[in-house]
Amino acid sequence: MLILTNPSAPYKGSKENAPMDIKLETKEEMNPVLLQGSPEASTSSQDTSMPLPPSTPSRIGGAHYECSHKLDSNSLQALQHDDDEDQVSQATTSYLAKQKQKQEAMKKFKPGEPCVVCGDAASGIHYNVWSCNGCKTFFRRVVIENRTYSCKRDGNCPIDKNMRCSCRHCRFKKCLKVGMDSTELNIERRRKRRTADVPKPTINVETITDSLIKDLMKKEGQFLKMLTSTVAPIHSNIEEALEYQESTFKNFEKYEGSQMHPGDQMNFSYWRAKILSTIVEWAKSFDEFLKLSKGDQHALIVHTSFSNLVLSEAFHTPERYTDRIVFPDGLSGFRNLTANILKERSGLIPTVVAVINNILVPIRRMRMNEIEYVLLQAIMLFDPECLSLSEIGTTIISQKRTALLESLRKHVDSTTENKMESAYRFATILLRISNVQKVAAFKRETLCTIETFNLMSPHPLTMEISKKYPDISFF
Repeated sequence: MLILTNPSAPYKGSKENAPMDIKLETKEEMNPVLLQGSPEASTSSQDTSMPLPPSTPSRIGGAHYECSHKLDSNSLQALQHDDDEDQVSQATTSYLAKQKQKQEAMKKFKPGEPCVVCGDAASGIHYNVWSCNGCKTFFRRVVIENRTYSCKRDGNCPIDKNMRCSCRHCRFKKCLKVGMDSTELNIERRRKRRTADVPKPTINVETITDSLIKDLMKKEGQFLKMLTSTVAPIHSNIEEALEYQESTFKNFEKYEGSQMHPGDQMNFSYWRAKILSTIVEWAKSFDEFLKLSKGDQHALIVHTSFSNLVLSEAFHTPERYTDRIVFPDGLSGFRNLTANILKERSGLIPTVVAVINNILVPIRRMRMNEIEYVLLQAIMLFDPECLSLSEIGTTIISQKRTALLESLRKHVDSTTENKMESAYRFATILLRISNVQKVAAFKRETLCTIETFNLMSPHPLTMEISKKYPDISFF
């Protein structure tokens, strides 16, 4: 079921005539915190222009675009994360006080008391209530793993010893209703995060001996600056993007000086279009890409850009986060909002959740470094499997990918202790491509569905790439 969380771009029709698989919600029905997660939350259903800061008005596609520096309340609230480090001390004090209360309560606990969730025999006091081991484990798993469930009925399923496994949504709802407290689990999660949150070592580009990797690292630095440049182009379509073959990366200094100001706040639609436009300019910075015919360039952009988009979203999220996607202006797409866990509708964006679960978490777990990332991005760009490529184009792309794979292999060999570990690392990196492509496909399909029902108005470049993919290639 597709849940609409965008008050500014409603379904154009009455609720009675809405498609059966679309759940319509009005602005009054939605939680304001969850509205910030909508991809088009601040984009008009009729206006597809991308805003730019007023201090540096730019002409894109024949029109001027401006944006307000003032953050709306939804954006401000979205940035007030509930697991920041400055809350740990206060939470720890509260946790210790509750532990003392728990110890006192345990003295009064009598074996055989019923679990307040399902009625089975309680094994003790877990998370501040008498509960059985089954409900204790269930509650812990849901909170720790940020799981979300939906009820197939009316949201009021009976939860007892025999029926507790029939509806996980209502079971978790009852856990919260009877007073199960996740404070202990939040402390545990923070403790684990601080233990695992080892900062990435900075890579000195000047010390890199591989010329190919050095060039990719230079392009990556330019890529990040171009993302936050207020005058870097946002293309309206692929033809316009490829009209000028010289990449903006060649005149990097022109765009580097005009950076976004603190407080500038964009929306998801803006960042998709900005990242895709920057990916096109990044692709044009490769000599091999410029050797391709216009048709092959067009096909390669359609075939690979969404994969590079979702990988970029994940990798460029600050390393401390594994439960959200964070964009350069601080805009965040959350996997879970614990403050609103009791709501019947979670308001989650399925594509954001897919990026987090299938890309962000795995690359954090394997500790992918920046060199591995830039090589993987380039390997995905130069993909000879695109069906629409000419024979000459396929040859050029295959040769470039071979060189990239060789550089990746040598890099992994130099950073691992033995051949077995090197082979495992090399394979693990390349196996990320499959998941990235699946998430990219899901994102394209979701955008096409949204536009088909006229629910929102994504940026034209984003939609063009999404729609043309089936004609250019397949997954």
